Amino acid sequence: MDDDKRTILEALDALDPSMCNYSEWVQVGMALKAEGLPCSDWDAWSRRDPDRYVPGECEKKWETFDDYGKTNGGTIIYLAEQYNYYKPGSKELDWDDGLDATYEETIAIQSKPDEKPYQMAVRFLENLFKPDESVSFVCQAKLDERDGKWKPASGGVVRKCSDIVKDLKKHRKLEDGFGTINEKAGAWIRLNPATGPNNKDVTRYAYALAESDNLTIEEQKKLLIGFKLPIATLTESGGKSVHAAVKIDAKDAVEYKQRTLFLFDWLAKHKFIVDENNKNEARLSRLAGATRNGKLQKLIATNIGCSSWLEWIDYIEGIDDDLPQIRSAWDMFEHPTPKPPAIVDGILMKGAKLICTGDSKSGKTCLLMNLAICIAEGWDWLGHKCMQGNVLYINMEVMQSDFEARYKAIYQALGKPASENGKDNFDFWNLRGKAEPLEKLTPKIIRRCRNKNYLAIIVDPIYKVQGGDENSAEAIGRFCALFDKISEETGASMLYVHHHAKGVQGSRKAMDRGSGSGVFSRDADAILDITGLVLGPNERELASVMYGHLDAEPTPLRMEFVLRSFRSPEPVNMFFEFPLHLLDDHHILDEAAIEGSAEANRKLSPNNQKSDREKEEIVEECFEAVKRADGTARFSDMYNNPDCPCSDSTLRKYVLSLPDKYKLEKGIVSRV
Repeated sequence: MDDDKRTILEALDALDPSMCNYSEWVQVGMALKAEGLPCSDWDAWSRRDPDRYVPGECEKKWETFDDYGKTNGGTIIYLAEQYNYYKPGSKELDWDDGLDATYEETIAIQSKPDEKPYQMAVRFLENLFKPDESVSFVCQAKLDERDGKWKPASGGVVRKCSDIVKDLKKHRKLEDGFGTINEKAGAWIRLNPATGPNNKDVTRYAYALAESDNLTIEEQKKLLIGFKLPIATLTESGGKSVHAAVKIDAKDAVEYKQRTLFLFDWLAKHKFIVDENNKNEARLSRLAGATRNGKLQKLIATNIGCSSWLEWIDYIEGIDDDLPQIRSAWDMFEHPTPKPPAIVDGILMKGAKLICTGDSKSGKTCLLMNLAICIAEGWDWLGHKCMQGNVLYINMEVMQSDFEARYKAIYQALGKPASENGKDNFDFWNLRGKAEPLEKLTPKIIRRCRNKNYLAIIVDPIYKVQGGDENSAEAIGRFCALFDKISEETGASMLYVHHHAKGVQGSRKAMDRGSGSGVFSRDADAILDITGLVLGPNERELASVMYGHLDAEPTPLRMEFVLRSFRSPEPVNMFFEFPLHLLDDHHILDEAAIEGSAEANRKLSPNNQKSDREKEEIVEECFEAVKRADGTARFSDMYNNPDCPCSDSTLRKYVLSLPDKYKLEKGIVSRV
């Protein structure tokens, strides 16, 4: 196997298939086939993502690969770098290799093996200067005894570009255009049109000189071409560097400095360190066509990369913005995105976001710790099957000792021991007293969680990391976007705990009960809302009988679901008795009212007023007890019925409060 194929397979081994979407998975297969590698390599790699692997799918798709376009081994290396920070030793470019024109292709296109030095100089000048512009150049040199290097001996000479080109074409010698050249030192030229040697003499702020002495010549060439810089001329210096005249196209000296500083900073971040002195607009570069100590200052290429500075800015923003490609509707039919598996059956998909809102002391932490344990163990959680896998619980509120006690207490209350797999799969990160705004914490979470294969990351609670105005839609939008970033970078579902707004919640919908901006609820893929319930005398008595074995009176709660990817199930009633939430299997809480609702107020009222449902049941029972053959009933018979629990005036009010169900006319009650 040759080195190129070995490098591709090393990158493939570093690339996690579960991180790739369907389109990227197909690109990997096409790249392998384009490089002459077997389908078995693609199939073996795909098997590492068991949740999406389908036997025989690779072979079937492989047969359809005919036109690879620009997809090749570089595509796999690019993906490995993006998702796994893979850096192969022989790789010169940080990105873009295999996706656009390669270094070799660019050099091959620009190659002019029969070009004479004077022709090279003409092509160089005509690409940099307008015919009537002044060209400042230096051919005289002096030897610096301190470092043994030849350096410009003067500020140089200025000639009009058209005059130099005319003399070069006429006499076909470099000296006839520039004068005598010291062949040990070579010759220099200012890339920007100038009437003299100083910055103030520059007449057009067109180019910046990009060169680096910290890389080999081949490395410089590959990077400069790979970066798609808007290069007017690319010239070998005859020494250790390559000189790129990058199109800056600034309107004045101020903008020139701004753009060159941005350019040099960007290049430095991508491992291409530029001499800071090059930021001067009158900086000397090397004159193409001249000879330096036996080596030609060779013009390698002209007008490569992006066509202008602004086009390049758009290009690098497209690379650095981490946004997915725009896709055609055909992709939805030809390459549909696989549906992610459910981590919690019927509630939460892998990579989705869940927010748990609730009243203070409603056991939100215990609820999600129980869920985390069920994921780690692969157990059912409140009747929902959980996928088994790794989970991280980021605790920011309770003391470490309390957290550990709750973890062990949940196992004890469940009556099950912690398995070896369960302990291996459950990680916790105690940040109580060390929490900081999520903007700062996000890269730290990503760095510690990348490649951990967490199914879920739980942040409890979010007010500890919010750091902004929770009522600001803009601030909360940015805040929630950070959870998206963590999920995207780690592949985990994000679960986070939030508190209810102050005041009663009974009149609000479940998705509106969380404190602060409504962005919280609109952003999440799943909402679990826990609200306290008010019990009537009968319900309290039943609860006491059925749950009398508990150490303390349990807290009645109702959990409501608002889901995006699944049909929202019916609300679930339960009792919280530390550390577990127990489903109300005896249906004691079916008639309980949410705290703060009108029905709850009636239950708490000294008069214990009847609910609408209770009123309807009384009317129906009285009506059915005395109903006549024609389907009607005398009202007097209804309230005189021995089983009627109320007075005639009260019963009349109940009937009249149900106009959509009953009609009372001239003492006769009939159904509507």
